[in-house]
Amino acid sequence: MTYMYNSLNMSDAALFIGTPQEKFFYHNTLLCVVNSLQGKNVTVDLRNDTYVCGLIELVDGFMNISFKNAIYCDPQGNEFAFDNLFIHGRNIRYVHIPENMSLLSTIRHEVSKKFYKPHMKQLTEKTRKTKKAVMQHMKVVASLNT
Repeated sequence: MTYMYNSLNMSDAALFIGTPQEKFFYHNTLLCVVNSLQGKNVTVDLRNDTYVCGLIELVDGFMNISFKNAIYCDPQGNEFAFDNLFIHGRNIRYVHIPENMSLLSTIRHEVSKKFYKPHMKQLTEKTRKTKKAVMQHMKVVASLNT
């Protein structure tokens, strides 16, 4: 997943650019909440009963997380410090959400961002099949209105 800043709007909101599968996960899971945690210190529990504490640097469309200044703690209680640490999304069990963060407002804010949509090539010439489909659609809409 990459981000692109809107030069027209000059806002600090980043636009989501990713594969269609990443966009699907972003809109149909709680990935947007994890994405909003970028730049914050968070604890993430992993599937092998370990956990990582650190500053989230980047979250991609598959919930892979890159940490900065992370501390990895194993089940025996040993702590290991890392400048950079990458965690695969499939290894994440739980992400601790800070108490001062409102979930509903965060989800609304993340989902309401305008996302990059490539311009689709418009058909200049309608085929007979397309014209027939449009006519059928118009008939169905007209019958629903009456």
